Amino acid sequence: MSSMLEPRRIVAAIAMILTLICPRSALSADVLSFPPTSFEILNPDTGAAIGRAKYRVDSAGDRATLRGEDGYFDGQTDVEIAHLDLGSTGRPPRLVDFDHTFYNGDRSILRRHHLDVKSGAATCIDNSGGQKTELTDVLTVPDNTWAGGSIVIPIQEFLREGTQETTLPLNVFSCATGPKIFAVNVTKDPGDAMWAAYGGDAMRVEVRPNFGWLNVIIEAFMPKLHAWFDPHDGWAFLGDEAARFYKGPPIMVVKSRTNPVDGAHSAK
Repeated sequence: MSSMLEPRRIVAAIAMILTLICPRSALSADVLSFPPTSFEILNPDTGAAIGRAKYRVDSAGDRATLRGEDGYFDGQTDVEIAHLDLGSTGRPPRLVDFDHTFYNGDRSILRRHHLDVKSGAATCIDNSGGQKTELTDVLTVPDNTWAGGSIVIPIQEFLREGTQETTLPLNVFSCATGPKIFAVNVTKDPGDAMWAAYGGDAMRVEVRPNFGWLNVIIEAFMPKLHAWFDPHDGWAFLGDEAARFYKGPPIMVVKSRTNPVDGAHSAK
């Protein structure tokens, strides 16, 4: 929740997760410091629970840190950390660096995705199949580039603006074989609808790579990422459906409707 956009979030997970972030002109310490919020991780084909996730945002001065932890019932875990620059008054947050590490059940590293926005230094590590592959590159990082769950920030801002525009262009870092930055389009549905997985009203958005005129040719072959937001609670992030990583297993992340802290399966 395979996509080029790191689910959760959008990570999986994409995550996903900055349920209260808004432009700096409206920010406050209370907004950026909220308790951990728990999510269930589901198999999107069967609806069966396969794990739990917990995300939080900690802020200090003009910086904030998004931390996401996914724990799967088979012992695998994921840890995602994104540092944000809140900037000056009136300027929206920006991604500073991003790190997403996927662990096997024995805590050995399965994959790792890393980006330093200022230098452009990026690393993609893949230890699957018993063979280690490490690909590095120095990327030209465009403005408005996000990764993993941090993509929730500009989407929430887009929804809160309430404009008539239906599509938001963004740039997203992903380890699609090697380090890459993709232009994507975020498209919102015409209106709210019941999201059965959550059991409440939600606004659905779709995130897809933008290949210009090539979209016509390859659209049918590209994976989609869907995310849902609460129209009755400041567009709080409710969950998404994507893949754990590029060409990885599909997952769905859904905000828990029970106590958001108790019972969370946290990665250590």
